[in-house]
Amino acid sequence: MSPHSNHLMLILPVLLHLFSPSLSMPSTSTPSSSLLTFFPPEGGLTHLVVHNKTGEVYLGAVNWIYKLSSNLTKLRNHVTGPVTDNPRCYPPPGVQSCPHELVQTSNINKLLLLDAAHNRLIACGSTSQGICQFLRLDDLFKLGEPHHRKEHYLSSVAEAGTMSGVVISPDLFGGGGKLFVGTPIDGKSEYFPTLSSRKLMSNEENADMFSFVYQDEFVSSQLKIPSDTLSKFPAFDIYYIYGFNSEQFVYYLTLQLDTQLTSPDASSEQFFTSKIVRLCVDDPKFYSYVEFPIGCTKDGVEYRLVQDAYLARPGARLAHSLGIEEHEEVLFTVFAQGQKNRAKPPKESALCLFTMKRIKEKIKKRIQSCYRGEGKLSLPWLLNKELACINSPLQIDDNFCGQDFNQPLGGTTAIEGIPLYVDKDEGMTSVTAYDYRGHTVAFTGTRSGRIRKILVDSVTQPALLYENVAVSEGSPLLRDLLFSPDHQYLYALTDKQVTRVPVESCEQYSSCGTCLGAGDPHCGWCVLHNVCSRKDSCERAEEPQRFTTRVEQCVRLSVQPDTVSVTMSEVQLSLQAQNVPSLSAGVNCSFEDYVETEGRIYGGRIFCLSPSTKEVLPITRDQGDRRIIKLYLKSKETGKKFASVDFIFYNCSVHQSCLSCVNGNFPCHWCKYRHMCTQDASDCSFQEGRVNTSKST
Repeated sequence: MSPHSNHLMLILPVLLHLFSPSLSMPSTSTPSSSLLTFFPPEGGLTHLVVHNKTGEVYLGAVNWIYKLSSNLTKLRNHVTGPVTDNPRCYPPPGVQSCPHELVQTSNINKLLLLDAAHNRLIACGSTSQGICQFLRLDDLFKLGEPHHRKEHYLSSVAEAGTMSGVVISPDLFGGGGKLFVGTPIDGKSEYFPTLSSRKLMSNEENADMFSFVYQDEFVSSQLKIPSDTLSKFPAFDIYYIYGFNSEQFVYYLTLQLDTQLTSPDASSEQFFTSKIVRLCVDDPKFYSYVEFPIGCTKDGVEYRLVQDAYLARPGARLAHSLGIEEHEEVLFTVFAQGQKNRAKPPKESALCLFTMKRIKEKIKKRIQSCYRGEGKLSLPWLLNKELACINSPLQIDDNFCGQDFNQPLGGTTAIEGIPLYVDKDEGMTSVTAYDYRGHTVAFTGTRSGRIRKILVDSVTQPALLYENVAVSEGSPLLRDLLFSPDHQYLYALTDKQVTRVPVESCEQYSSCGTCLGAGDPHCGWCVLHNVCSRKDSCERAEEPQRFTTRVEQCVRLSVQPDTVSVTMSEVQLSLQAQNVPSLSAGVNCSFEDYVETEGRIYGGRIFCLSPSTKEVLPITRDQGDRRIIKLYLKSKETGKKFASVDFIFYNCSVHQSCLSCVNGNFPCHWCKYRHMCTQDASDCSFQEGRVNTSKST
């Protein structure tokens, strides 16, 4: 399927046990009008951010930055390249003449961040040694860029999904705020730190803009990969997958070469490990640096290659299952299987869950044991030799931010997550999640261009994959998968397009049973409107039985009698409706679209008349001995048909033989001498007699 067709493929819900292989699932389609898409002419998309107040969308791309409305109409664009450059020119040729050949070089956007407190966008590219630009949010006007001092260059690495930044706004930090940046350096440790914190001044022309938060001749707000490590392992680097701020800490999830498993021989197989890195926000000297291996395991299979993560708060049900409060944070993480092939990891992947409470506890215990003098610092890539922990009487609490000893510190055992869902077929690339009315819903992007919608209400029961949406068939979804501010939509990114996808598509379900059987926590049945919808879209949903979320609460309707002969006119019918709200506004009985008759409510039942014989004629003409139609209850309040039951009109007169007449399912009689089949026994004269069972022939 062409990605331009944007058909939405929906997979019926299947309870996915982690113990079983992926199941083949039937799919249906939803009109592509529910998906809005923006295709930049030159493609090359790399990053996406959404303004959490205006809902406007900003895109980073090769040579361009775009601003879009929430419905993906282009509002502005800003050119960032190509640039006359050579990655070997340090400083860049615009600052100092360079002996290397200069060529027109595409500028790949590697970092795109909102600095909302200063109404600007931070956009960092691959050219000019990774210099950043500051763009005004309103119109993408270039406000400035750092002054091209050495520390202003982030990295010339051209791979887009390997750098991560965390903006700390001024209200959490005195002055103008700051930015934590993690980046691979491609062996150029003399030029670039792998991790640093930088000042964000309110005035972009300020000389301190983007300088290290702290710097003296001995220490500064940066971490460099030692040259000894690069001499031994020339391919060593750190790739920053996801960064976030939680309480007084900044965290990064990273991928780096595993120096314990990988041989220094350049031709040997490379192994990678995922780490969670933590720093205190207010630690300008980076004494609080701690990193731990991180991953998860399911049925003996290890998932160690982090692909994406998302910090969220759990819904009430999941929080209860985890034994934590609803306000406590959890970290959803996608890992690929094994430890090989960082750039092209195995398709088998797992969605895992960590509580921040457990991560913090594990880090605190490691710090406490080191300050008791137990073990070593255990950070071989950074220290290049094993240093023993030093005993100290310091009390280590949850807020401890390090000293000039017993640092930097590495964890010796992996922090293990809880596996929620395993995908063996498509390869998950991204994740986001949120709490909807007590339910926790996770959304994962895949390499085949789909979004999987997964209900995670418990860690002791299997997660439920309830929908699978084709966004861009065949094009992998990139890591940025973001909500609109009202959580009504997701924005999904590939290298060619950004697509707005509804968080729910309740309207695709046309019956109460399919609506409530789908497993989508957003969807319920709005009874008198006869539609699948969110609760807040259903009028008077708080009133009893007007909005239902359980299949057993679907309206059930029965009718007596449920069969009427075509020769019988205006028979009184008695209907019994279960699970219905108050019908005080009145109802009618609707025989499909043929006839509508007045309903009368008495003693908990609904009474109405069947159609007259004249009205029955067009319903049953040329229909054989029976016509089965739907008898609906129609609300006078909403004008909608909201319940139905099968109703049969039967026609004895079409039978031409005694056996076919009396052996049918209806009370027909055979007049012996006139060879006539009739519903009314009195039609047969007393003298000729009649037959009403085959035994009488």
